Formats: sequence, C-alpha cells, structure tokens
Amino acid sequence: MSVCAWPLFVQAASIDASTTDAPLLRFHARDASEAAAWQSEARARLFALMMGGNRPDRVRLQPVVLRELELADSASRLQEIRLQTLDDRTVHAWIAVPRQPTVKVGGVLALHGHGGTGEKIVRGEGLYWYGRTLVEMGYVVVAPDIGQHDLQHTNWSLMGERVWDALCCVDYLVTRPEVDTNRLAVAGLSLGGETTMYVAALDERLRLACSSGWLTTVDNMKRGHCPCWNFPGLEEHFDFADIFALVAPRLLVVELGEQERAPGGFPVQIGRGVFERIQSAYEVFGAKPAVVFTVHEGGHVFVGRDFWPLVRRELGMPRTPMPDPGAPSGQGGSRDAAKPQSLDSGHQ
Repeated sequence: MSVCAWPLFVQAASIDASTTDAPLLRFHARDASEAAAWQSEARARLFALMMGGNRPDRVRLQPVVLRELELADSASRLQEIRLQTLDDRTVHAWIAVPRQPTVKVGGVLALHGHGGTGEKIVRGEGLYWYGRTLVEMGYVVVAPDIGQHDLQHTNWSLMGERVWDALCCVDYLVTRPEVDTNRLAVAGLSLGGETTMYVAALDERLRLACSSGWLTTVDNMKRGHCPCWNFPGLEEHFDFADIFALVAPRLLVVELGEQERAPGGFPVQIGRGVFERIQSAYEVFGAKPAVVFTVHEGGHVFVGRDFWPLVRRELGMPRTPMPDPGAPSGQGGSRDAAKPQSLDSGHQ
C-alpha cells in the first residue's frame, strides 16, 4: 500500500480508557532509581519488538549528497541526501544548513505526517510550515522521508523501519561540524508526532521533543484508525503513555487540537488522561514542569505555542525569522499555519 488506508469496518467511537489488561511494562516506578531501571528495560524491549528482536547494529552512514539548492531569501541552503541505515537499507532525507555559521548551532530532526515528505518540511509547505520556521531560526534541520508503507524486513515492524531511519538521521546530525551536539531536538505532526514519541523515547541525546497530533491510547487507535501504527507485542507490553514516559525527565511538549474527533482522530478528552499518566512519570523524576500539554483551538495541525519558547531557550537563537503579520499569534509566524488545512486524522 502506498497510502494509509481506512479499515473496511469502523467500530463505534469511544473515549474510554483501554479495557484490556495492564501492559507488562506499564510504568509504575516509585522513585527515580526504579524509574531509570524501568526505562532501561523498556527501551531494550521496544527496540526488540520494533526492530527484529534486538537493537540493530549501527552501520556507516556513508552520506551521499544528491543535489544542493539555495533557499530564496534565506541564510540556509538545502541538501538532498541519502544515508545508509542498515546493510541493505537507505533513507532519503533533506537537510538545511546555515550558509555561513559563525558558531555551532542546534540540530533538529523534523518529521512529516502521511502524505508529506522531508522536502516539504525543509521548504515549509502547507501543514509543515514549522520545518521552514526551524530552518529560518538558524538551526541545522534534517527531515527524512518516513511515509513508507511497504515493509522491507519481514521480522521488523513498519514503525520500526521508520523510527530506525529517523534515529540514523540523528546520528548524522551529530557528525555535522555546524551542529552543537548538546543541543538537539525533535518535532513532528501526526505520523511525525508518533515517530517523535518513539525517537525521543529511544534516543537520550534529544533534550527537547514536540509531538503534535499524537496523544492517545492503543484502545483509541484500534477504533477507526489505519493499522500502520500497530505491531506484534505492542499492546501486550505498552500503552503510549508508557512510551512517552521513556522521555522523562527530558523536555516534552505534546499538542492536540480541540477540533480533533474520534473515530480515527485524537480527542482532547482522551489526551488529558494520557497526559496525567505521563505527568506521573515526570513527577517520579521530580521533573513535572518539564512536560507540557498544549490544547489549541484548531484541528490536526502543528501550533508550537509552548514549543517555540523552549526551542529558543534550549537550542539558542541563531537567527530570528521575520514574522508574518497575516498569521495568527502562537503559530510560529507562518501564513501557511493560518490556512484552514488539516491532515485526514484517519491517515495521521
């Protein structure tokens, strides 16, 4: 399949919590030491479930620049690249790099939703305006294509292949001479928000994450959503709050819009319950202020109201993009953000 398809039969929507037995690796630590031990076990299990039974071995990235482009009216340039992520696998991506950096700058992994591409991210097209905003803020921004729906490795999961490619893009970021490797972040909408959850959970180098349009339960996803999120062993071991708990105590912003609806979407009512569970994990680490739930008035879109101040604080502010006076406040100064667009929530 080339697109994420709706199931033939849609079950009745529900905003109730999952009625299944508690997952085997549900977060229940009572102190920071227990929590750290749980995180170590949970990360290893998540790698194993998603990626063929074990955490994959790193391979030489062997970056190839396919072409290089200048962005109009920008102090950054674009490179279309290819990276080796496994012995038999490559990822296609785009990277935006400041043309004349005077100091090392922060690096951001920016992720698109279904129907998007890495190029749309770095160009800031439509729903992915936030990618170009990050570029114009002066960061090195890498954006892989993660929308595949053909599984290459039968003993892997589809999300495992996507997430591994994204993790390898973080590996590439830290090799770039322009990047301050202590200032790394990840952000994405929808499928990008889902992938952000996994990448931030599995890669402790990332000090800040923003997962937009993806704060939900396994139970909700089983009620009218496309099946590409699921893989064997997921529900047995985790709910999504547990995976978000792997980000603690690092900075995390999760976003949902009030116009989100089930079936297929990500209602705020469900999100609030998930957020309470994530908060409980942060509380164990004494880091409750480090996790933020943004509820905005829109639909399945990226807003970044609480994300942008944290980006500036944690990654520095190499440049200040020119604001767009036609854009609503809290949406990053992008006219595209104001357009009445939305991904089909059933397709992430």
